[in-house]
Amino acid sequence: MNYENGTYKILYIEKDGVFYPIGCLTSNSFSESVEMLDTTTRDNQGWNTSKPTNQSYNISFDGLITQELVLAGVITYGEIKQIKRSRALINWKIEDSVGNIDYGSGYFTDLGDSAEIDSMTSFNGTILGYGKPIEPISEIYNAYEERVLDGGGEITSEDCQLDFIKQLLAQ
Repeated sequence: MNYENGTYKILYIEKDGVFYPIGCLTSNSFSESVEMLDTTTRDNQGWNTSKPTNQSYNISFDGLITQELVLAGVITYGEIKQIKRSRALINWKIEDSVGNIDYGSGYFTDLGDSAEIDSMTSFNGTILGYGKPIEPISEIYNAYEERVLDGGGEITSEDCQLDFIKQLLAQ
């Protein structure tokens, strides 16, 4: 069994039509949630029931602050601060070492820094997702699977098909 190394799962922000990594990032995480609407059924026998409604996601991240406000090839804490303060909708993507990509839009909703004596100054922030996040590999595979099954075919190796799609997207 192979495990994904977090070192290579990088958060990028789009600037001037190009995706740049957040500089000096030490961690990032992606979490999703769904709001639940309480329901009642005739036969729930006193147990709560509910249905999922609106979904949301956020991306949390941590990093180290550089002395430079702007650096070539990366997005700095200073740039994130300006984007957040301008309340601009941003495009983001997260890419890992094996070619998995997620992307979408969102707003920087939280941003902070922490300075301890004799330590590097760190920062943290959150992007609140705007709309549905996109996972191209899954979307392509699901469309392929639907087409094959609707045509009377069968999928014999999901792993093989997913690897093929990753190779196509990497080109």
